[in-house]
Amino acid sequence: MSDRLLFRFVIVGTAFTVGFTMPTPSEATQAQEQHMYVSVLDENDRPVLDLTVSDFVVREDGVLREVLRVQRATEPMQVALLVDNSSAAAPYLRDLRDGLGEFVKQISGDHQVAVITYGDRPTIVKDYTWSVAELQQAVGRIFPRPSSGSLLLDAIYNAAQGLQRREAARPVIVAVTAAGAEYSNRSYQAVLRLIEDAGATFHAVVMTTDGASFDTASRYRDMVLDRGTERTGGRRIDLLRGQFFREALEGVAEELLSQYLLVYARPDTLVPPEEIALSTTHPSLTVRGRSVGPVQ
Repeated sequence: MSDRLLFRFVIVGTAFTVGFTMPTPSEATQAQEQHMYVSVLDENDRPVLDLTVSDFVVREDGVLREVLRVQRATEPMQVALLVDNSSAAAPYLRDLRDGLGEFVKQISGDHQVAVITYGDRPTIVKDYTWSVAELQQAVGRIFPRPSSGSLLLDAIYNAAQGLQRREAARPVIVAVTAAGAEYSNRSYQAVLRLIEDAGATFHAVVMTTDGASFDTASRYRDMVLDRGTERTGGRRIDLLRGQFFREALEGVAEELLSQYLLVYARPDTLVPPEEIALSTTHPSLTVRGRSVGPVQ
């Protein structure tokens, strides 16, 4: 099977204001409402919180669609937090715990989080919970496994399967990795496909290394980290120093907590589009989003 997937996700960018003709009443009654979770960041990667309907532009296969409503997203998230505890993560243990502790403090309470490690094998340290205290205790129990390798792709695959089984309404996967040796046997196509099937937004914080790895497993990992984040409305953050883990994870948490729910109209006589392009009328802003089913 080709590695080209049929995406429900969006292509992102910026655009200038474009005029369009409002639909007639008969056209409006035949339109279906489509929903998207949308992140908007300024040039300093800080969330932008005061946008309205007139600030967004949505096109399907190049055709402009009417944006009906924009509001803050309040649906509880289900966040699979994947943490590298392979031997490659050992030099960053203190920074990892610091960043992870702050992340679960920001996210949990109103949202469910699970902590999953993947050194040697994917292991659930703490299943999905609302409890800040339980999650911080789980973070404190994370130790690098000596002489172990990373099974990041297996962990992503398993987390996406779990979110799919739970029928998570607003699923998110956040992977933190030291980018050491990768031992997963999953193909990148299978992992990307399952992230899509679960409807998850995928973010990754990656501690890069000086030397590039050219083995198949490492190349598959990079493909998933690159394509998975880009195609699901998430982002990949590469770091050169461990002390920036906390800052990076705080940024991911702030982005998730500042998302919009955007609703636009699609004529119901059309086949599903191959491409959904989301942009704003402000060229300096970065916008990302993911299409979702009807929000209750």
